Amino acid sequence: MEFDSRALSDCIDALTEPEPFSGVIHLTRGDEVLFQEARGLALRPESIPNTVRTRFQMASGCKIFTSVAVCQLVDEGKLDLGTRLRDCVDATFPHHAPDITIHHLLTHSSGITSYFEEDVDPDYEALWRDVPVHKMRRPRDFLPLFQDKPMKFAPGERFDYNDGGYVLLGLVVESVAGMDFASYVSENVFGLAGMDDSGYFATDRLPQRTARAYIRDADGGWRSNVFTVPIVGGPDGGAYTTASDMARFWRALVERRLLAAETTEAMLSSRIATASSRPYTDYGYGVWIEKAGGGVRKRFVEGSDPGVAMRSAVYPSVDAVLTVIGNTGDALWRLYPELEALLAL
Repeated sequence: MEFDSRALSDCIDALTEPEPFSGVIHLTRGDEVLFQEARGLALRPESIPNTVRTRFQMASGCKIFTSVAVCQLVDEGKLDLGTRLRDCVDATFPHHAPDITIHHLLTHSSGITSYFEEDVDPDYEALWRDVPVHKMRRPRDFLPLFQDKPMKFAPGERFDYNDGGYVLLGLVVESVAGMDFASYVSENVFGLAGMDDSGYFATDRLPQRTARAYIRDADGGWRSNVFTVPIVGGPDGGAYTTASDMARFWRALVERRLLAAETTEAMLSSRIATASSRPYTDYGYGVWIEKAGGGVRKRFVEGSDPGVAMRSAVYPSVDAVLTVIGNTGDALWRLYPELEALLAL
């Protein structure tokens, strides 16, 4: 890995299209922070800037926390990856195949129809025009949106990215652990990893140092995404974190402080081929895996919601973690590969 802090800063500043970057870039190697910088505004009406300690929404980037929670219950012998959904969740799914397992849900291969089908309609905001976002507070609140839908294919047949499957995993955690999902993750994932700034915060009760996410309209104006995402995040997305907390998470995970060694290896290894192009060729349990040269180039999580964009990756060959997290929706996707190229990652 090559490192030039001035070149990284210049790269960030040079990005103006489709919009200037607003968020935080954070780079570590081992336990050493090599680079961290913030850009843009956390609260636009008050002109309050982002800082390296600002908390951001992370959309689907938090699916990995759900996976860790499930795998912890496997480590404790309370659950098995072959356990059937119907045997551990008290809910009715009249059209679901009876043999859907935890493994299928973790690998997006269950075959169920999700509450949000991106390949049918990629507009996530449109979903909430008829469903009140303020009522979406717990995993069970999502069930009426998809529990009666038909199967798309037989369990295990193929990979099909599925938010609904992770909602169901949240219900599994609640049922098996005997506590609400957010509390379980806060105690057993964030707590163990030292992620003191992370949580499932309600958008009407945000803690200090939390950025609002902003959507750019056609006229160039900005509006908050408060009415375009559920009021509280859950097992499929919507937690808040900081860039430095993500570095702490990766360290705790790869150092086997969250899961047993065998379970960690299973989670971070390819469990299914996705039939997608790089870097999305393989998927573990809650984590994307990009292979290169017969090995793993990076393991990463990412999230995208209206006004939200994040990617956090660990590069095992150089023991580096690069996290880019922001509170606008588009700049990150051009910036991240440019940073990788500069760093020779």
